[in-house]
Amino acid sequence: MSRRALTSFRIGAWAWVITGAGHLAAEGALALRPADPEAAHVLTAMSEYRIEVVGIARSLRDLDRGMSFVMAAALIFGGVVCLLVARSAPDLVTRSRSLSGLALGASLVVLALSVGLLPAPPIVLFTVACAAFGWALAAHPAPADRPTPVPAGVGG
Repeated sequence: MSRRALTSFRIGAWAWVITGAGHLAAEGALALRPADPEAAHVLTAMSEYRIEVVGIARSLRDLDRGMSFVMAAALIFGGVVCLLVARSAPDLVTRSRSLSGLALGASLVVLALSVGLLPAPPIVLFTVACAAFGWALAAHPAPADRPTPVPAGVGG
């Protein structure tokens, strides 16, 4: 059971990494494509419209790009952290429901946001993450079925 939980957890983590990396790749591809006159007009308008937040003025385009890059980096980072935990401290995944439950909860939130606001690729990848983290969570024995640890020095 613990191997199944660990494998499922890793699949969910990779879904996060792939979503973030794919997003960065898509941003790069969009930046390299020839300018569409209608899109250029919109991007110019976004660049000219400035917003001040806590004394720092940024264009709407800067805010859009910044949030996009931060989101991609955070997804990659979060997925890599989960992969490192699965490799370096697998007991955090196999013995406790907490980490799988947290990853599932986060995946459900971003899936719901993606369904309402984003195109198909992140919807598909976050669905994979939800299923994988859900399977990792379901692979844990019920609390009553878990053996009670015996303190050191007690027993034979």
